[in-house]
Order: sequence, then structure tokens, then C-alpha cells
Amino acid sequence: MFEAHYAWKFASTDFEGNVKKISEETNLKPLVVQLLINKGFNTTEQIKSFLNPEVTELNDPFLMHDMQRAVERIQKSIISGQKIVVYGDYDADGITSTTLIYETLEQLGANIEYYIPDRFKDGYGPNKSVYKKLIEDGTKLILTVDNGVSGFDAVQYANNQNVDVIITDHHELPQKLPEAYAIIHPRYPGQRYPFGQLAGVGVAFKLACALLDEVPQEMLDLVAIGTVADLVPLVAENRALVTFGLKMLQNTQRPGLEALFKAAGLTQSMINEENIGFAIAPRLNSLGRLKTASLGVKLLTTLDEETAQTLAQEVQQLNQKRQLLVEKTTTEAISVLKGQKKHLVNVVYKKDWHEGILGIVASHLVEKTGRPSIVLSVTGENAKGSGRSVEAFQLYEALNNHRELMDTFGGHHMACGLTISLNKLDEFQNVLDQEARKQELDKIKKPSLKIAAKLSFSEIDEKLINDLKLLAPYGNGNPKPIFAFSDYKIYETKLIGKKKNHLKLSLGQKGKKIDALAFSVGTKGSCIVSDSNPLKFVGQLSQNVWRGKVKPQILISDFAYQGFPLIDMRTNKLQKTMFKRIGTYVFFSEKVYHQLQDYLPASADKIIAEGNVNDGYEATNLIFVDCPPSLDVLAAVLKKVSAAEITMIFYPYHPVYLDGMPTRKDFAKVYRFVMTHQKIDIKKKLPELANYLKLKKDLLIFMLQVFFEVGFVKMDNGLMTGYSKNQVVDLKETPSYHSRQQLIEVEDVLLASKTDELKRWVLKHMTVEN
Repeated sequence: MFEAHYAWKFASTDFEGNVKKISEETNLKPLVVQLLINKGFNTTEQIKSFLNPEVTELNDPFLMHDMQRAVERIQKSIISGQKIVVYGDYDADGITSTTLIYETLEQLGANIEYYIPDRFKDGYGPNKSVYKKLIEDGTKLILTVDNGVSGFDAVQYANNQNVDVIITDHHELPQKLPEAYAIIHPRYPGQRYPFGQLAGVGVAFKLACALLDEVPQEMLDLVAIGTVADLVPLVAENRALVTFGLKMLQNTQRPGLEALFKAAGLTQSMINEENIGFAIAPRLNSLGRLKTASLGVKLLTTLDEETAQTLAQEVQQLNQKRQLLVEKTTTEAISVLKGQKKHLVNVVYKKDWHEGILGIVASHLVEKTGRPSIVLSVTGENAKGSGRSVEAFQLYEALNNHRELMDTFGGHHMACGLTISLNKLDEFQNVLDQEARKQELDKIKKPSLKIAAKLSFSEIDEKLINDLKLLAPYGNGNPKPIFAFSDYKIYETKLIGKKKNHLKLSLGQKGKKIDALAFSVGTKGSCIVSDSNPLKFVGQLSQNVWRGKVKPQILISDFAYQGFPLIDMRTNKLQKTMFKRIGTYVFFSEKVYHQLQDYLPASADKIIAEGNVNDGYEATNLIFVDCPPSLDVLAAVLKKVSAAEITMIFYPYHPVYLDGMPTRKDFAKVYRFVMTHQKIDIKKKLPELANYLKLKKDLLIFMLQVFFEVGFVKMDNGLMTGYSKNQVVDLKETPSYHSRQQLIEVEDVLLASKTDELKRWVLKHMTVEN
């Protein structure tokens, strides 16, 4: 069985008395009204306001700390022609923030340039060496976007050079703030802005509004990208900004964005927050991870279509390279993790991992293990990398109490970046485990997943899906609702995709059919395909658009499988990739074992089955590599073992099923030949003889072996001669005949059967681990 990855927590769906009234007043499905009530919107007016935000609802930018002071200083620089440098960041939020302020100041006639730090040379945030070079080049005002509050030393250096620094940032505020000319931050102590969860681009946009004395709606496309990409809560002002920004994206005139949409295979008119999160943001982020994020600003600001297409293709290629690097490094990180003692917080490190993708790898480890994860690349005596957390663990708070362990550190609740000496890593791991226990992470067996409602299959229709769309944009703080489904039948299950690692279910009830998809299910998919009855799942309602046709579908978020996991990997051609899993590899042929033993994981157990399996043997994953000589031998092994999972390869070393057993006529034909021929050089003449008798060579070898066992033929120095016998001989009683019969039966049951048939046979003969 496979347990659900999450603990499913069901929200209340007891429709209150005013649900029906609000449903009629808003023309929304009662279920959707209940979802909104659960979010805290209890009246028709509140719901309408949530669903239809207005630009006038945006907060006054001058409510933010130092906004007036910053505007006056920037205006002074513009009037006097002083050189201003926008100092950005290398992620999607930083790229869009830089672009937005650069275009705003350019529009106002400023002497403006921008600088995006190099992730590997400059690091995150203000860098004193870079500031020195910028100042030497004539910069009189440095304006940071999406960074700055952690740059005390760099800002102090600028002050000493009589160069002012204006900081716009949204990251966690350190205890000691830089002595900047102005700090624009939505959570500044003592002057908190009405909404404290803006992204870096949201703060930059507020500065643009203040400078332009209006809301520059044409820049909201940038705000939408940066806000969604940075995973800030999509509530209140962020929700409004992204809602307006999506409309701008669907109609953007930026050649760079149009080219990027095309490269990513997106239809511009259908751009939504999911497209940003899964397609646009990763491509922009790949620039800073693998090359230079300055390319992103060039892409977003260019007015030349040819340049836009060239840059978009470069972005596409870098993103593909990033995907391959992430896949490779994640595999290696999982391998490192398996070799370690289990901790409440994962810490993995290895020499020369690419620093630019470690945050993504950490996210993958969180998904796979459910535990906060920190992934570090080792260079010399130091390790540098990124961490990602779970909702139940305040990662920044945990590490902020131990800054003395790290050379550099920064981040927030769910993510961090750090550099640490190798000799401090053991203490670092211990500290993280201690902090996790303080936050009672050890008492949480599974991360929770909120289930919005239980939904009957009959309730799913176009109206419901369209009403749910009105709750978008979805994201952090406003998650897309996940439902548990009932009253359906699974008609078909199959694995899809190039690697056959995605699961597709065809669900139905009374003529209505809907597909449900689960991505990257791995080997679990084979078990479900063989027997889908024990499957329970929860998921999101969505729509599939294919060749102009729109139909509902379910995207599976999590599933539980109560059946026994029996993984079907049967094959007549072995490949190295089949032997990467950790488990107990069972062989029936010593020859096959010796041929394959170098391909098996060093930590895996290996057994040559016949006579070597003790009663009560326990295995996590029992992997049958080759076929047994008989079903009785396999049944005897299965009765002795207890396994949580079984993988079936059942490679037929000498396949016989397709050739079958020779007929009586075949035996008679060979008998007549051997009785009339003497001293045949069987080694040299076998192919010629098989051709003459019109028999397959392997079948002829088998028949001659049977004749040898009953004395019809004898061998002398490789020469075969036939001998007649007076008594009646039953060929079926020979060892070779009996053995072949058993092999045919083996291949019939183990190889020619369907997965569910084989599963029933195996389970019948084994003890399943409880």
C-alpha cells in the first residue's frame, strides 16, 4: 500500500443559512459561496469586492516609510542630471523590479543605468566591491530593488563616499538596519504599511506610483510576474495587483514577453498565474542561475522584435539546461540523503554541485521527504547553498538564532541562502534538529493538505468550474481548492508521457466521463494500473483545452493506495537503469547473477533464491530479476518472505514459451533421421541439420537432449550416432522434457499474463507485510 503524502484536513462544508441567499445574489454555486465564507467573506458585498478588485482600492504609496524622502531625492538627481544606478537582484522578482524602476526613471528623463549582481561573483544584495566600482564610474545615487536591508557595510561605504543609497526591499528586516538615505519597506518598524506582504516588484511599483503621481497600469504586467514568481501571499493588495497584471499580460505590447510566450508554447490571451509560476518565472530565474540576469532586463525592455526573439531563444536554451542540471543533482542529492542517518531537517552537500540550482533541488527534497531541506555545494573548505522549508517550520527564525555558525545568511520563513565552513556542518545539523524539536516538527507525522470540500461526481459541471475561476488568481494565501471526489467509477487507467511516469484515469458516472491526471508517480503508477480499486485521491478541478475543445479534468494532488504495491517491470531485454533501486535482488540463475552483479547498488541485498531463502526473511522491496525454473520454486520463495513491495522483472534467460513443445510429428521426424545416420559432427552440423529438418535450432537441441536421456543417441568425441531400443520409452518422463514443461508454464503465468492476473497469483502465494 502507499500512504497519502499529506494528512488530509477537511474544511467545513455545512452550508450556513445565508449561503443560498448569497448564491442567488451573486449567481455563484452554493459550494463556491461556502468556499468564500470559509475564507472569511461573509456578505454579498465582501464577496463582490473580493471577486472584482478596483484600482482605487490600492493603498497610497506615501503611507510607506521614507517614500516622500525617497521621491524628493530621486527628483533632485533627475533635475541635476546625476547618474542613478538601479541595483537589482538575479531572480524573477529582482529582474521585473529592476525593469520597472529603470523604465520609470527613463520615462522621467533620469540619467539611469542598472546593475544586476552576479550570483556567483557578487552574491545576494549590496556588495561593497561592486558599490566601489559603481561610485568610481560616477554614480551619485544607488537605488536598490528587491534587496538592500542586509547591506549594512556596502551602504556605509557609499555614505563615506558621499553617495546616497535608497533601499526598496521586502525581505526580513535584520536587527541592525543600514544607514541608508531612505528605506522603503512595507514592514518598517514603527511605520507599517497597511499591507506588509508585497513582493520586491510590488514595493518598486509603489515607488513608481509615487514618482509618476499615478498608477502606471502598463507596468502591471511586470508586477504580476514578479509577485507570482516570489510566492508572496496572493491576498489583499497582491491579489489586486496580480489580477490587473494578468489582464495586461494578456494584452502586453512588450516584444520580449511576446517572444518568451512563444518560446514557452503559451497562448498570450490565456496567460494566467499558473503559466507564470510554471513557465515564465522558471525561465527568467534560469538566467541568474546559469548566466546573467541582465539578459532578463534586456528581454523585458527591448523594443526590437528580432532582438526579443534572439534573447527569448537564449532564455529557452538556458532553461532546458537548468532542467537537466536539476534532474541530475536531485538524483544525486537523494542518493546522499539515503546514505545518512534520518534527521528532522535534511542537510546534504557534495563537491561542485552547481550553486545556481540548489534552491530548486532543496524544493524537490522537501516534496519527496516532507522535511525542510538544505542543499549545499562544497568548494574548498566552505559549503554554499540554499534551503527550503515546510509551513510548520520557521526556517529563517531557526537559523537567525545561530548566525555565528554561518559566514553569510539571509532569507525568510520558507527559504534561505547561506555559506558555512565544512568543519561546522555537524554542529549545523544538530542545531537544526534542536530548533525543529523546539518548533515541535517532530510531532508532525505528515504535512497537512486542506481539502476544501467533498464533491460528488454529479456536481461537476461547466458552471462550477467557471465559478471557481473567479476565485483566481490562486497562489500562496489563496490556494486553488482541492476536493475529495465520490460516486464515480474508474473505467480505465494507463501510464502516459515519454517516460511513462504520469498516471491517467478515466472516471465516469451515468454517461459523464472525466479524466484525472497524476504527474510523476514513478513506479507507483504500475501498481495502480494493475488494480485501481484500492485507490483514493484528492485533486483540483481544471479544464483541458485540446484543438479548440474544452472539457473538465481533475489534476490529482495526492493519493493513497490501499492495495499491495506490485511493480510490473517485466522485460526480455535488461537495461542498467533497471538496477538503480535499493532492495533485495532475487536471482534463480547463478549465471545471470554473476553477469549482473556489477550493475547492482552496493547497498542492495542479493540472493540466489533456490535453497538460500530462510523462513521469515523480510524485505522492503523484493526484486525478482530472472524467471524461476518452475512455479513451485517461486511459490516456495514467496511463502518464506515478507515484503512491503515487489518488483517483477522476470527476465527469461532461455525463453521457451513462444517455441512451445515439439509435436509428436516433430519427434518422429528427428527419430527417423538419427536412426539412419552415424557419427554426425553435431557441433559443426547443427545449423545445417536444423535447416534440413525445418526446425528451430533451440528446439532441435532440446529434442536431441531428450533422445540422449532415453538412449536414442550417444555422443563420442562430439560425434552423434542413433541407437534403437526394443522397449517402449515415454519421452515425457525425461528430465529435459519435464523441465521444459515447467518453463513453459512459468512463462505462461509470469510473462504472458496481464499485470492484474500475475498480481493475484503472487499475492496468493506470499505473506504480505503488515
